[in-house]
Amino acid sequence: MGPLGRSVTRIRIAIIGAGNVGRALGGGWSTAHQVTYGVRTPEDPKYADLGAAVATTAAAARGADVVVLCTPWQSTEQAIADCGELAGRVVVDCTNPLTPDFSALEIGHTTSGAEQVAAWARGARVCKAMNQIGAPMMDHPDVEGTPVMLVCGDDAAAKDVTSTLVSELGFEVVDAGELALARLLEPYALIWIHLALRRGFGTGFAFGLLRSQQ
Repeated sequence: MGPLGRSVTRIRIAIIGAGNVGRALGGGWSTAHQVTYGVRTPEDPKYADLGAAVATTAAAARGADVVVLCTPWQSTEQAIADCGELAGRVVVDCTNPLTPDFSALEIGHTTSGAEQVAAWARGARVCKAMNQIGAPMMDHPDVEGTPVMLVCGDDAAAKDVTSTLVSELGFEVVDAGELALARLLEPYALIWIHLALRRGFGTGFAFGLLRSQQ
C-alpha cells in the first residue's frame, strides 16, 4: 500500500485548469493514471480534444486522490475555492505567482505562492512541483541527459506521491525541503521564463543537476 492508503500504481488525478500546463501534465499522466480535468464550463467544446474526462472543478477534485493546480496565478484562489474541501488531500501546486506580463513575481522572498495556496486550501498537503519549466517540456522533455525538478512540501508522504508523479514525466526529482523553500523555487522559475521569452532561448531547454564524479 502506498502513502495514499491504497496501491498507487493508478492514481486518480484532478487537473485543475486545461491550458497548456494542464494539457501537458494530463497528457503525460493519462496513460498510467485516471485523469479528470476540472474546469468551470466542462460543456465548452474547446475541451473536446483533451482525451480525458472533463468535469466541474468541484466534481473533479471531489473524486481525486491528488489535485494538481495548473491555473494562472490570478485565477488560483477562485479555483481552490471551487474545488471545495481539500483538507487531507495531496495538492500539487504547479503555479507561479507571476505578474500578468510574466516579468516578475506578485509575491515572494518572504513568502511564496505555494504558502498562499496552503493558506487558501486549509489542511491540504501542498507540494510545489512542475513550476520550473514551461509546458512544452513537461512531458518527457527531449534533451541531452535527465532534467531536474525540485520539489518541496511539509508532508513527507505527499512529497513521495508528488515525486513519483514527477519522475514518471522523465525528471530527476530532488527534494528541496519544506514548503517554505518555494520562496526559492518560484524566483528560480523566473530564470527559465526570462531565458525563454526574453533572451531568445525559446522553450526547448531544461535545467539539470551535474554531480562531481570524484
